Amino acid sequence: MSTIGVVGGSLAGMAAAARLAKAGHQVLLFEAGDRLGGRWAESGALPPVFTFPAPWRDLFRKSGRPFDAELARSGHALVPATPAVHHFADGSSLTLPADRGDQWAVLSEAWGTPAAARWRDLLDDLDERWQLLRRLGLEDEFTDAALTPRRRQALGLNHSLARMARRFGHPQAAALLRSTAWRIGSRPERAPEFVAVRLALERTFGRWQLTRDGAPVPATELIDLLTARLALRRVEVHTGEPVTALAEGTLTTASGTVAVDAIVATVNPWEYLRLTGGEPTLRRRTAWTRPALAPRITVMPAPAEIAEQGSGSGLADQARSGSLSAVAGNRSDDMVTEHVQHTSTGVKVEYRLPGQAGQVIIHDHTAGTPDPSFGTRWTSPRTWLRQPPLRPETPTVTLASASSRGGNDPWAQLLSAALATYVTHENLTGADIRPTNKAVKVR
Repeated sequence: MSTIGVVGGSLAGMAAAARLAKAGHQVLLFEAGDRLGGRWAESGALPPVFTFPAPWRDLFRKSGRPFDAELARSGHALVPATPAVHHFADGSSLTLPADRGDQWAVLSEAWGTPAAARWRDLLDDLDERWQLLRRLGLEDEFTDAALTPRRRQALGLNHSLARMARRFGHPQAAALLRSTAWRIGSRPERAPEFVAVRLALERTFGRWQLTRDGAPVPATELIDLLTARLALRRVEVHTGEPVTALAEGTLTTASGTVAVDAIVATVNPWEYLRLTGGEPTLRRRTAWTRPALAPRITVMPAPAEIAEQGSGSGLADQARSGSLSAVAGNRSDDMVTEHVQHTSTGVKVEYRLPGQAGQVIIHDHTAGTPDPSFGTRWTSPRTWLRQPPLRPETPTVTLASASSRGGNDPWAQLLSAALATYVTHENLTGADIRPTNKAVKVR
C-alpha cells in the first residue's frame, strides 16, 4: 500500500483523498486551516443552486456509497430548482427556464422567434464546444500539444465573450452571455467565448438544489457529507497543520518531515511555488497570471415572510410563475429562488432559502476582489496555457486546484481532482482506473 500526501483540504483535495483512499492507498491530508472545504466551506460560498451534479455523483460512486444513496441516508435529496429570474439594466426582467422546450417558449414570447432561434442555435454550438472541452482538462489531461490550431478555432479561444455578446444583437442575451465571465471571476472582455458553455450546461443538465427532510438547506452540507466520506475511507486528516515545504517524496510540516510515495497538491499555484522553492517553467507562466475576482458574499437571516411562506416577494413569484415543468411535484415554498441583477460592472446574485433555517445569500460580483483560492482570472487567450499543468516539474507530484486547466467552478475542481487521482494511481501501480466510455453515465 502506497502512502500519498494531499496538500490542501480544498474541495479538490478532499475529492482526491477520498478517491485515492478507496483505491487502496494510505492517504494523509494536510490542511492549514481548522476546517476542510477551503473557501467553499465558508457560509454561503457554495451556491445553493447548481447545474452540473454529475461530478458529485461520480465522486461518491467512486469512493463508496453512491451519491443518491448517501443523500438519502442522511435525509438529504437533490431536487430540481426553479428557473432564475434575471433583472436587466433597463428595468426589464426575464425568467429563464433550463429546459430546452421551455426556454424556446419563453424566449419566443419575450424576444420574438428570430432571436429565440439564434439563442437555441448558439447554445447548440456551445454544447459542441463543451464536448471539446471535456477532453481538455476535464476528463482527459490537457497538455500544450492538445490545443491544436483547429481546436483553438472551434472553441473560439481567440475571440472574447464580450465580442460574442455584441454580435448576438439582443441586450438581454448579451447580458446573459457576459454574466458567465463575471461569475467565474473574470471580465467578459478578457474571457474567451467558450466560457459561455455554462449556459449550455444548464440547459442540458438542469438546475438543482439540496434539501434535508424536504426543506432547502445550504449547499455547504455537501462538504459535511464529503468530510464523513473521508472518515469512512480512513483518510488521516491533519487540520491546522500547514505544509511548509514539499519535494519529491517528502512533505514538511511544523511536526517534521513525512516520507510519501506521491503528492497531490491542491493549493493555488502561487502557494505551490512557495512550497517547492519554485519550478522554472511554472514560475515563468504564473508571473503572467492573476487571481480570479471572488465575489463579496453576504449571508443574512431570511425575512419572516420568506422563512414562513417561501419567497413572499413579487420577484420570486415571477420565478415560480415561469415554466416549471422540471419542478413539478415540489411545493413552491420549498424552493430556493435565484435572482440575478445584471449591471455593466458585473452581476449580483441573490439566493433565498425558505424554511426554518431561511437565509438570503448574496454573491456580489460587482465588488469582486482578487483571491488566489478562487482560481485564475482570464487576462488573454494564453491564460489557459499559463495555468498549472496536471503534471508539474517536481516528480511524483500532481496538481488539482481552482487554477487547474479544467476551471474554477466547483464541479470543475472535482473533475480536476479525478484526473490527479487517475495519474497518481497509475504512476504507483501501473493500473489505469479511468472510466471507459461505457462506464461513464452523465446525469
